[in-house]
Amino acid sequence: MISFEPFSICQLSAKDLALMEELLAVFGEAFEEVDRYSSSRPSHTYLKRLLNSHYFIALAALKNGSVVGGLVAYELQKFEQERSEIYIYDLAVAAEHRLASKLPVPLL
Repeated sequence: MISFEPFSICQLSAKDLALMEELLAVFGEAFEEVDRYSSSRPSHTYLKRLLNSHYFIALAALKNGSVVGGLVAYELQKFEQERSEIYIYDLAVAAEHRLASKLPVPLL
């Protein structure tokens, strides 16, 4: 039986440094690059500036107050027209919260 427990989505801001740190950990584990996402983490000053910027977007999926997934994206100002585009840079869900990992494997 698959259980869909409630979760919430939160856009991170400079006051959410702890959640941003958790999101970095989720990315490291999901991409199997823990060292890349944890060994040289940016300072809190840098993260606050990034999270307060108009061009960086960080969304976290929260379950019981803990980060179980999320994405980071950048807004790119275009030059050929007065417009911008959003580019998703990283998107991940913790392994234990992925739907595919909870579905039964069909027998052949």
